[in-house]
Amino acid sequence: MIKVAVIGVGKMGMLHAGILNGLEGVALTAVSDTSGLLLGGMKSLKPELRVYEDYLAMLDKEDVNAVVIATPVFLHVEMAEACLKRGLPILLEKPLSHRAAEAEHLVPIAQEKGIVTQVGYMLRYVETFMKAKEIMDTGILGRVIHFRGTVYVSQLFRRGKGWRYDPQRSGGGVLSAQATHLIDLLYWYFGRAALVSGHTRAWYSEQVEDFAHAWIEFENGARGWIDSSWSMRHHRLMEVEINLSCEYGSLTVSDDSLKLFLDQKKGRFNAGWTSWRRPDLFEGVEIDLGGPQYTRQDKDFIRAIREGGSVESDLASSLEVQRIVDAFYRSADSQGKPACFST
Repeated sequence: MIKVAVIGVGKMGMLHAGILNGLEGVALTAVSDTSGLLLGGMKSLKPELRVYEDYLAMLDKEDVNAVVIATPVFLHVEMAEACLKRGLPILLEKPLSHRAAEAEHLVPIAQEKGIVTQVGYMLRYVETFMKAKEIMDTGILGRVIHFRGTVYVSQLFRRGKGWRYDPQRSGGGVLSAQATHLIDLLYWYFGRAALVSGHTRAWYSEQVEDFAHAWIEFENGARGWIDSSWSMRHHRLMEVEINLSCEYGSLTVSDDSLKLFLDQKKGRFNAGWTSWRRPDLFEGVEIDLGGPQYTRQDKDFIRAIREGGSVESDLASSLEVQRIVDAFYRSADSQGKPACFST
């Protein structure tokens, strides 16, 4: 039995708590939050659950095998460090931190102790993006000549309130909140970045960006641009799309579909178009709260704890994503002057 504790029982904390509580061989035993109201609600749903307002007290008193950290980003590093120093595997919601430098010391702690870590970039567990990765890894498309990636959602059309709109607490606006999902996919597909030329614009917000646009070059030769906004009309849910122009064809992938075009037959794929819709690729999960990708993510985390091995988007991978984000902000602060990827 894998006993799990959750720190932070807002939307994402409750989502992970619900999924993990429903998985066979996993027990949700304790939660921590500064809100007595939220803790009372969790207790009413699961009376045997032990609740704490002090997460350190929970870590010291509870005999748990893993911890989910689903708190605002400005709390991530200190909480992750507290867990890792106790030898506890962590599933940390994204983004990793305000800036990469704050979290660099976490990676060697986890690696030296062999602790399983995961950061919540759940799009790696969406069927279409997984299938795109599988196709790219076959090499049938050849080298990527150019890419275009977008992430849009209709979230903000007036001044926002709360920690998400305070850069000292959130790290930034749409780039940090949503575009990191896209950047994580690009890092997963292409590897390390070499150069970023970024631009941002605040329109509804006073201190953080509502629009973010960048040209990115990767060490493997892939080059292209990304565009993101949480103030784009007609996108009720976050929508991510990536278009690739390649040596031997093209590929377009989004949350809902995947389209492959090949100039000539390659392996088991015929020349011309091959298309998939997300339902074509669907594999069922035991429990679905918020989307099957979250269940796959949580199951992968538990599997790695039980059996060993790597997981998608661990601390080291997420640190590389954060370095790309940092370079983006450095460039935007210099009116788009190219920023070399900081190692």
